[in-house]
Amino acid sequence: MKIQIAVCLLCAAALSACSSTSQTTASHQTMEQRLMAKYANNTATTTGEPAPPAEGPDDVPADAPNTVLDNPALMPSPQLRQNAAAGL
Repeated sequence: MKIQIAVCLLCAAALSACSSTSQTTASHQTMEQRLMAKYANNTATTTGEPAPPAEGPDDVPADAPNTVLDNPALMPSPQLRQNAAAGL
């Protein structure tokens, strides 16, 4: 008797889940559609102005020292070194 009740409840749950998902998924947009709608009205892309360039080797002065002894800023911080060593 208990098995029959459990089977009935399981079938009812499966039937209700199947019927509700077919109704709800039809109205949902995909992630790509949501992102396209979100960024379609972006003012930066509609002004025609290009994005600023990323920092690169042109931003480093030519006369900057290239050795760690002359420029200690080239050395990574202790926390960065510890995090990098923890991944090994």
